[in-house]
Amino acid sequence: MNRDDSADREPPHARHEALPRRRGGFFLADDWDAASGRPTGPAWVQWEAPAAEDDWRLPVVLVHGGGGQSTDWLWAVDGQPGWAELFVRAGHPTYLLDRPGHGRSVWDPRTMGDRDPVPDATLLGRLFQADEPELRTDGDGRFGPVAASSSGLLTDAASAQRMDLARLSELLALTGPAIVVTHSAGAPAGWLAADRHPDLVRLVVAVEPLGPPSVGGRHARALHEGITALPLDAARRGADGQRRGLAGVPVVVMTAAASGHLDADRETVRFLGKLGVDVEHLRLDRHGLTGDGHGVVFDRNSTAAFHLVHGRCIAPRG
Repeated sequence: MNRDDSADREPPHARHEALPRRRGGFFLADDWDAASGRPTGPAWVQWEAPAAEDDWRLPVVLVHGGGGQSTDWLWAVDGQPGWAELFVRAGHPTYLLDRPGHGRSVWDPRTMGDRDPVPDATLLGRLFQADEPELRTDGDGRFGPVAASSSGLLTDAASAQRMDLARLSELLALTGPAIVVTHSAGAPAGWLAADRHPDLVRLVVAVEPLGPPSVGGRHARALHEGITALPLDAARRGADGQRRGLAGVPVVVMTAAASGHLDADRETVRFLGKLGVDVEHLRLDRHGLTGDGHGVVFDRNSTAAFHLVHGRCIAPRG
């Protein structure tokens, strides 16, 4: 880039309107490992809320997927706002959790175990059904940020989910009753938090959740209890014969049109139904939203998908 070119371009901050907001961030680090003298599985939380209390609706907690990080909720292709911004505009104090070992939440192999290699753009392109093959190798354009922000998964799925649950539980204790929105491999944290703390979760929105349930292959270690690696209380009945835990929390499962995830999500919906969960399967193709892959939260129809699920499923609950 020469000087003349740069002089003609606006910096990113100049293209956005000035908005009065409340914002902040903090670390969750309640578990301490005496041997290492460090917390085990700490997690960073970034949050933002409308300035005026009169504008506040239910808090929203966003849980990223797989090898991603909370930045997944801060952007979308073609200059669209991320889901975090859209939730704040809709009046929700919004909390973004970097799951332990991801993003700004430090990975310590001594206390957290090994992790998978960082995926390359070709692997991510297959996972996210990117329809521009050249972007899988040169990282330019629409798909570049996905590759740039990705890291490997922790290899001990049960341990990872236990840490995710602990940090999400701590966060919900701070926010009070909230809506939990998960993406992909972030789903087990949402299922478990709703199961353990149904009084603190008003709704779970699971965007293309990890599945199908009890599948073999590469997801077997993460789903050997069905949709989690840890047992769900919803799978058991209380003394009064009623189902409990997750079965008391409404759920929306969202499926994109071009991700190849439809069959898996159908099985997840059936599994939840057998647990007694009130679950809705929101298929974007039935609402005219086509072409999106597994990363629908930052894909072409990101904004439209947000408004669909918010208007149909979230706004009526607060």
